Amino acid sequence: MLRLLEKYSIDAQKPIKTVEDLRTHLAVAVAVELSTVPLYLYPAYSIKTSNRTQWAPEVSAFRTIRSVVIEEMLHLCLARNMLTAVGGTMSCYDPHVVPGYPSLMLYHEPDLQFRLEPLSAKLIRTIFMPLELPAPAKAPPQSEQYHTLGQFYKAILDAFEDLDAHKHDELWYGAASTDKEKQAEAVRRKALQYSRAYWNDDGGGTPLVVSDLVSARGAIATIVEQGEGERANDDEVPLQPANPQFGLFEKSHYAKFREIALEMEAKSGAVDDADKITWPVPFDPSPEVFDFPGQPGESDDRLSDVGRLARFFDAAYCYVLLVIDEIYETPTDVPAAGTTSERYGLERKFIAAMGGLLYPIAEQLVCDALRDGTHAAPGFRYYEFPEGNARQHLIDLCDDVAGPFPGLGGDDGVRRLLNHMPDIDVASPVPPLQPVGST
Repeated sequence: MLRLLEKYSIDAQKPIKTVEDLRTHLAVAVAVELSTVPLYLYPAYSIKTSNRTQWAPEVSAFRTIRSVVIEEMLHLCLARNMLTAVGGTMSCYDPHVVPGYPSLMLYHEPDLQFRLEPLSAKLIRTIFMPLELPAPAKAPPQSEQYHTLGQFYKAILDAFEDLDAHKHDELWYGAASTDKEKQAEAVRRKALQYSRAYWNDDGGGTPLVVSDLVSARGAIATIVEQGEGERANDDEVPLQPANPQFGLFEKSHYAKFREIALEMEAKSGAVDDADKITWPVPFDPSPEVFDFPGQPGESDDRLSDVGRLARFFDAAYCYVLLVIDEIYETPTDVPAAGTTSERYGLERKFIAAMGGLLYPIAEQLVCDALRDGTHAAPGFRYYEFPEGNARQHLIDLCDDVAGPFPGLGGDDGVRRLLNHMPDIDVASPVPPLQPVGST
């Protein structure tokens, strides 16, 4: 993730004292939340779930990880809501922001390397649980490094409180000076925030519009408590951390991951290879692995069928990021009777794209055996859309692989869903950056 620092540089050794510095930290927060999504989805997609009952251990693990991913996407939106609330902007579809793997997590001590691997107890204990590790009681928010995400967000919360007290108008209204200008700017910033479409059958939280210190506290509480937990050694967190209610709890991400690891360790050695719960997808691959060239019986002058499917997944993943960016450029509207809300439609289609586009393409990949005995997998790489309509380009990519992968068609398939996705114009695409080693 070092390429992120080329655009958003922060100093973990100094407190956040300016609005611009807070915006930079919040942009990094959005990128960090985004970096966890492929990290968790890759092992989730590696799980074999076909022809299993809904109570099978592997299905339970998939649902648990999916609930965490949905909450991570909520955290991304909450961080971006906070950024919008203080007058900041950014793009998720940006080669500086789209994470590459393997890479080191920013500002974390000790080093924590994010890598893509099939699900295993070791992966959970060495990567997932340290990432969601609860901060010790009274842990300082600043040091030479942020030891936990909780400390990182504590620094952001401290900045909100300090700037609200000493630079209130600059924080919430920018250059607006008159009461009418301040009111208009506050309305504009609220209208651009993610506010409605969200559901999570196996988790909690809710989108929050940030407009003052109280709502910023609620957004940070949701992010931190759902991940780490409210207190160390306390597995349960409020189902709605920003508005706790008696008797309504769920487990923190840390506790959810620990339960999956314990269940996998208990099952270890009790099954043979035929009963393993994951496909043999690439283990800690370099980015070029996902091109999957040269499969038997295919022409050498183009990507293999599997390679083109992997490229289609990358494009679909980046299209989802384009939809997020489009949401934050489209104000919340109040439609007239008999009409529909463009903004709410975008939010709903974003959620539909996360499940209805990404999972079916990934499922086609991981079920496909390669000639070396391994299986294919999605790479979550930055895809450079050509100038023009991104949705139409995605349709063209889908049609290109529909022959060898007919599962993409059908009444409820990817191809049909693309017909209902929003048109998004890419004016001047940013080419991908050159690889930066392992970071």
